[in-house]
Amino acid sequence: MKKIVQHILTVLATLIMVLGSLGSAVAFADENTPGENDKYDIVLTKIKMDDLSGWPKKVGVDGTNYTGQKLTIADYFGDSATTLQGAYFEVRKETATGDIVAEGITNASGEITFTNLPAGKYVIVENKEKSEIPENDELAEAAAVPMEIELPVYKATGGWYTTGNNAVHVYPKNTVDKPSIDKVVNENDKDDTALIGEEKTFKITSKMPQGIEDYKVLTFTDKFSAGLSYAGGLNVTFTTGNPATTTPISETAYDVLNGASAAVGQPAPGTKEAIIVVKFKEAYIKTLKAGDIITITYKATINEDAIMGGANPNDVTLKYGTNSDENKQKETVPPENPELHTGGKRFEKVDAATSAKLAGAKFVVKNAAGKFLKQTLTDGNVTKTEWVDSQAEATTFTSAADGSFEVKGLPYGTVGQAASEGSTDYFLVETKAPEGYALLTAPIPFTVDAKSYQADPTDLSAGFADPQKVNNNKITIPQTGGIGSVAIVAAGMLVAGLGLMLKRRMAK
Repeated sequence: MKKIVQHILTVLATLIMVLGSLGSAVAFADENTPGENDKYDIVLTKIKMDDLSGWPKKVGVDGTNYTGQKLTIADYFGDSATTLQGAYFEVRKETATGDIVAEGITNASGEITFTNLPAGKYVIVENKEKSEIPENDELAEAAAVPMEIELPVYKATGGWYTTGNNAVHVYPKNTVDKPSIDKVVNENDKDDTALIGEEKTFKITSKMPQGIEDYKVLTFTDKFSAGLSYAGGLNVTFTTGNPATTTPISETAYDVLNGASAAVGQPAPGTKEAIIVVKFKEAYIKTLKAGDIITITYKATINEDAIMGGANPNDVTLKYGTNSDENKQKETVPPENPELHTGGKRFEKVDAATSAKLAGAKFVVKNAAGKFLKQTLTDGNVTKTEWVDSQAEATTFTSAADGSFEVKGLPYGTVGQAASEGSTDYFLVETKAPEGYALLTAPIPFTVDAKSYQADPTDLSAGFADPQKVNNNKITIPQTGGIGSVAIVAAGMLVAGLGLMLKRRMAK
């Protein structure tokens, strides 16, 4: 019995000790827990990073999680991280769509402090429409992920974050990025060469960044130089997934504008210095994801206004942004715009002995493969050029009164070579000589390169390159069947007669 009583007393003593310690704990909590009417501050610092992979991360060597303390930006986020001015944030009650209880824009240090907030649950939301992000700082994620916070916040070291220097700190993060853009002239290369009127397929590709679904603007503007003409065939596709699949984009997803007139629709085929605008609609942009690729293709030709030997560029600009205000939208261009070039050669038909200018000589042009040049003229302008097998179909070039003639629109160099590089050899075949001159029986070789037509295609004031002289000799032997033939026959008979008389006299 005595042992049972001792056991009960021991249990009671233990219980009293536990209750006493609980009372002390309750008293401590009551003493340090913020009151019902206390207010709190949140200090927000907007961080710009190169890469968000690996987040969230641990803090310090002990591996503890971040719990609201003020951080040293470089130590925690890396040397490349910086703060970002001009980001607009809203503090909303309970949910990301709840009532706004505080709002504002980050200062030059990337900070904004929200003060006098009662205890409760809040969601901090970035509003990109009201943001004023500086040029070149467009964010890959169109807005930071909404951040949920419950006030007051307990410190890992004990106590609570309150106001002023003791406020809780938050660090919403984004990376800086933009849609990529590139363009080629024949579906693959930056540089190509062509006959006048020969169609090439131009291709624009653009890879979408993180947060593209929140963009409001995605507009491609393509401008032709004077030496290029639009040839139609506009096609817009979408590539996504792994393995990648490519499908056409519905024409309802974008507007096509003729930039020269701002009218809806493509420029007419044959339009020189055309401007094509492909403007995607916001509803479609929202369906895009990071890594998706938009491809725009169309056909164009080099025309008779092209600078012979010069780069005839085709420039594209991508306007993008998360703000519909045109003044706040950004622009980007390819690292290098493509070009399509063609060349030419000037000639001068002259007398080989006197250098007199000779008119009326006729020629055709032949390439190394033995095909002949055929050009189609419209209103005196070359609109189409091709190689044909028959010399009879070839275009004839005739020397003028001053002996001059020229050939324009001949490709030179190889695919992938810039306008200033490469050369190609061709041949003149004379089909009719000037009156009184012998027909040239051997083809005349000539070379087309960047400076075979213009002395300097980058500076037209330098004038034309010196023409290549094509020499002809006068006929000195009378042609068969003419008056000269009769004279020769008569002279021969006279010589023969004199010889016969001389022989008879010697015989006597």
